[in-house]
Amino acid sequence: MILLCLGLALSGGPWGTSAFAQNGPITPPPSADGFNPFGPLLRLFGVTERERPVKEKPPAAVRPARQPSGPPAFTAAPKDDDAGIILIVGDGMAEGLAEGMAFILAQKPSVRVERLVEPKAGLLGTPPVAWADKVAARIAGGNVRAVVMMLGSSDVEVGSAPVEPTSGEAGIAGSAFGTPAWRETYRQRLGAVIQVVRRERKPFLVVSLPPVEAADLNQGFQVVNEVLKLTAEAARSTYVDIWSVFLDDNEAYAVFGPDVAGQRRRLRANDGIGFTWAGYRKVAFFVERELGRVLGGYGSQAFEGVADDPDFIVLTGRAVPAADALAGGPEVIDEFAPEPPVSVQAAQRFFILGEAPPSVPGRVDDTRLETR
Repeated sequence: MILLCLGLALSGGPWGTSAFAQNGPITPPPSADGFNPFGPLLRLFGVTERERPVKEKPPAAVRPARQPSGPPAFTAAPKDDDAGIILIVGDGMAEGLAEGMAFILAQKPSVRVERLVEPKAGLLGTPPVAWADKVAARIAGGNVRAVVMMLGSSDVEVGSAPVEPTSGEAGIAGSAFGTPAWRETYRQRLGAVIQVVRRERKPFLVVSLPPVEAADLNQGFQVVNEVLKLTAEAARSTYVDIWSVFLDDNEAYAVFGPDVAGQRRRLRANDGIGFTWAGYRKVAFFVERELGRVLGGYGSQAFEGVADDPDFIVLTGRAVPAADALAGGPEVIDEFAPEPPVSVQAAQRFFILGEAPPSVPGRVDDTRLETR
């Protein structure tokens, strides 16, 4: 009887037709484990079971590739035997700066980077590092074209301790961080390094400390920067200010910021003081820019004229006094240089000397009255 009723329902009986037409084939629900006991019988009469919808799992979130924390692998071009040396001097920050500079100058055969680094040393300490003697010994080794110093963070961290005078500082008593006596001691020790470099007629650049996360330490870094800047400028050396480079729009400490390619990246280390590779690469960018102004680039004429005062600006391979050039002072003439074209001479007279070109009859600037 059951089989007969089921057959009528499936074959289009008086009640089976409307039921199938309205709701499709009637199938009993499967058991909890998915087994339908009427499955074989339904397949015998050509009825297929309804497929249960399968819930698709949402796609897993795609995480961005993790940025490398260290410098990328790169192959440096072979350096010339007489390649000029950029000597990086200082503490752990100088080490990171040297890595960034080596990356920037990797494909320039005429220049290479060397480092003179004491990772946790500053200008102070007990006993202080003899930076002046170390720099003098390396310059005596030859081919050093410029000296870049970056240090001072450890001097702030131990700044509450009195400064012990060294030889040549007998008149300076021990002093606490930030006092006038402390500043004078710090100025003298930095000045001793600058004097060594200047005596060898090499450019000297000192890089400022960056802003840091801790407020009290941040104030100490600013004190050190004040002494670094005043001392460098008084000695006619270059002060590379990177302080504002690592601030956000509100002039506050920023962990993230644009890298040298303009992409937003993490620039500062977890300790709130140091840098990531992208941060050091950014510091090196600003240092290299100042070196380019001092040395005139790194081409075939690189380092020419650098034996003169470091505040000379080298643009064409020969030294030109910056003050004279910017103030319109005496022109340096190369008697062997070819005569520039007439159009170039006219442009030079107009833009540099302010002399207008002669009027041409019929041109709009011809203000002469016609004579009849």
